[in-house]
Amino acid sequence: MAVSRSRSVLALVMALGLVGLGAWSLGALSAEAQSPASGLGHDAASRFTVTSAPLGDKRQAVFIVDAETMRLLVYAVNTDTRQLKLTAVRDLSQDLRLSHFNNERPLPEDIRKRIDAGEEDAVNGSPGAAEP
Repeated sequence: MAVSRSRSVLALVMALGLVGLGAWSLGALSAEAQSPASGLGHDAASRFTVTSAPLGDKRQAVFIVDAETMRLLVYAVNTDTRQLKLTAVRDLSQDLRLSHFNNERPLPEDIRKRIDAGEEDAVNGSPGAAEP
């Protein structure tokens, strides 16, 4: 167990290092760098997915999803100061159990009822579809 955890921590550190190095040397992460952690070996590459999004001219948000623990880690990278800051961690396991949250109508069950009732407009999203 300790060896597995050590490998996981090492893989995460390597992923952050690769992302940080890319952000600092390029000033921003390219679309090609936004893929599963391919430089980390097979186990880590299938466990971690790393992607980024710009937060302005000199900042990037780095998102790491750990498929084993179902956690999302969010980092802010400042390309000028070369700072990497952990901004959020979230356990996604319960989120994934929801069918919807904070949505407006039509909700998934509304659409399902319309389809089951044979209302074709429910399928293609026509504004003429009646609310249940």
